[in-house]
Amino acid sequence: MKDDLSPLEIDALTEIFNIGIGRAANSLNKMVSQLVDLTIPEIEILPNATAKSRLCFESDMEISAVTQRFDGDFKGQALLMFGKESGLKLVSTLLGNKVPLEALSELEQDSLVEIGNVILNACFGTVINFLKSSITIEMPEFTQGNIDKVFTYSSEQDWSLYIKVKFSLPNEKIDGHISFLMDITSLEVFQESVRQFVYGIEKRTS
Repeated sequence: MKDDLSPLEIDALTEIFNIGIGRAANSLNKMVSQLVDLTIPEIEILPNATAKSRLCFESDMEISAVTQRFDGDFKGQALLMFGKESGLKLVSTLLGNKVPLEALSELEQDSLVEIGNVILNACFGTVINFLKSSITIEMPEFTQGNIDKVFTYSSEQDWSLYIKVKFSLPNEKIDGHISFLMDITSLEVFQESVRQFVYGIEKRTS
């Protein structure tokens, strides 16, 4: 199994997720009193072990993550991850810097779950609509620990849809990471859905 989506299909998938991220940014803007800009510089389909290595987290680094399981036409787990310091900065900024970083621990979990819920649901909703897929999504959960605790999977043979997200806020640049972990069967269904979507566009424009 390999990433055999064509460049056109990757471009289409990137555009779909960009729309979802744009919707998430609009929702976050309504939650806070400042502009939140989210961008996706790249999307890749990678083996889980490779995706894990791309996260650039040191083995002993504390990571804050929001996880959300999904099931249906394809199934797996979505993760939105930040280094703990970045997660605290994001929460502090979204709260208007009214709470010092050292006092944010109690607020971090609820705030990041809310942020993760907005972002992951915007991504899911957009993908489901464009690919005409049927997916159910569980409630998001917060987890914290090193990369081995946060980024878990059952098989090295399974794959991840890896997305790097940049959060641009006033005076802050924060990188987040989104991964959609899927088994091989689910990934094949997902890839075929992308191909059918691109084929439908080509057919309508030809």
